[in-house]
Amino acid sequence: MSRYAIIDKETGEVIVPDFMMVGRKPKYIDKGFVKIFVAFLSDIVENQKIAGKAIRLLFYMLENLDYNSYTIRIIPKYAQEELKITKKTFYNWLEALTEEGIITKVDTYTYRLNPYVAVKGNKKKALENEIGV
Repeated sequence: MSRYAIIDKETGEVIVPDFMMVGRKPKYIDKGFVKIFVAFLSDIVENQKIAGKAIRLLFYMLENLDYNSYTIRIIPKYAQEELKITKKTFYNWLEALTEEGIITKVDTYTYRLNPYVAVKGNKKKALENEIGV
């Protein structure tokens, strides 16, 4: 059994807060979306280092996140051009995201998103891909 909420697509208002579907979960639910978790949103909105600043780089990273993975490759030059920011700003924002535990550096230009932040695709598959199961 799965529990869902019915939401008005135009207003975002929750019409039925606890809707239950019996049966198999439709496979299309996980396709084409980046799911950002509510607990994480609360953390970043209240964080002075992130809100209105590094959040722009974070959203850029989320847009470039591979399906079913938490690993992101970011080429600084391209990110700076697209975000219209300086090299110094890029690295300051990267440092803020790292200090806050939102991302960790894996290798040159490669970062791993904290799994509590967001996922593109299927969370279970993303975790399996990260641990090599």
